[in-house]
Amino acid sequence: MKTPLFWAMLDHDVYGNALGYAWHKKMMKQYSAEYFEYSEDADIALQIISADHFIPVAGKINVLFTMWEFLDLPPSYIEGINKADVLIVPCDWCRDLFRRYTEKPIYVCNEGIEPGTFPFFDRSQNRPNGSDKKFRFLWCGAPNPRKGYEFVVKSIKLFEKMPEIEIYIKTTSKKIDLTNIRERRAEYGDITDEDFEKRIERMIEREPKLKTENLTHFGEHQNIIYDTRKLSFDELVGLYNSAHCFLLPTLGEGWGLTLCEAMATGCPSIALPQTGCAEYFDERVGFGVKYDIITMRLENYGISSRTYLPNLEDFVSKMVMVIQNYDEALKRGKRASERIHKNFTWPQAARRLHDIILEVKANMTQEVCCAH
Repeated sequence: MKTPLFWAMLDHDVYGNALGYAWHKKMMKQYSAEYFEYSEDADIALQIISADHFIPVAGKINVLFTMWEFLDLPPSYIEGINKADVLIVPCDWCRDLFRRYTEKPIYVCNEGIEPGTFPFFDRSQNRPNGSDKKFRFLWCGAPNPRKGYEFVVKSIKLFEKMPEIEIYIKTTSKKIDLTNIRERRAEYGDITDEDFEKRIERMIEREPKLKTENLTHFGEHQNIIYDTRKLSFDELVGLYNSAHCFLLPTLGEGWGLTLCEAMATGCPSIALPQTGCAEYFDERVGFGVKYDIITMRLENYGISSRTYLPNLEDFVSKMVMVIQNYDEALKRGKRASERIHKNFTWPQAARRLHDIILEVKANMTQEVCCAH
């Protein structure tokens, strides 16, 4: 018998650039369908959403699945997590961070990959030779500071002069459809028109500034590729497989889905071994970048927060290290793929979510019994 659960959220991304949440919702719902009967009559309501957008469902036990990327929470997040009855986060790092701000129960449920979609790809048969095939570094993400976009851009100054090296920047150019969002006003629940408009303002603030839909080559040897096209899922997997090394010099991740996917294909990776990435990334399976802790202004949230800042010199040195020691890089990539496929998949995440909801339900029943 399936467990009743109120899936209290939209199935599509309506929060601007929150593509990670959108994919998380889609995959979790797809793989959880064998465990749950989705019903508005269920006692437990689940929302997978950023905490500052969370609105509890009246009369339900509200479970909020959320995350954060920096070392300090903004007031809107603190308010959001304390509105929930139960919290779920994707990693131990988020759990430990949230415990500083709330006494609500916190469970860890990792995110993952689709095993059949991201199989291991043997790059030993696809080695760069310096002439016909360049050594390709791949970076994927929104063009914002947190994702390490600026570090990749700064590395271009060195590598654009090296014809045997290629840097592929895959970023976004999605434009928010404000008309569609306003037409779906009722789906946001019982909030004031003023709060609804404030949410739209936040969406616009987070929207990427780049709007072009193209593929551009530049650099001294035309070896820098800037790609803002909308790719199919198969094309995205092919892009991972075309890379010899994946880059994620992030300042912080709640999970780090692109790194997880790249590792699943066996792509040697250079990343920050901190925040959500630390759940599955270390020196055995990749190349960690050194970092400092700094304070930076988060304008969207009106606060200053501590965060991890990758060391640019070390980041570039790790890129050179991978080129010069590619056999070792491939070994780490193979171990990375094995780790991801063994421990971090969406089917496993769905089972874990079901276990959590059952425990929440049992605790709820026990509390009712004790009250009587």
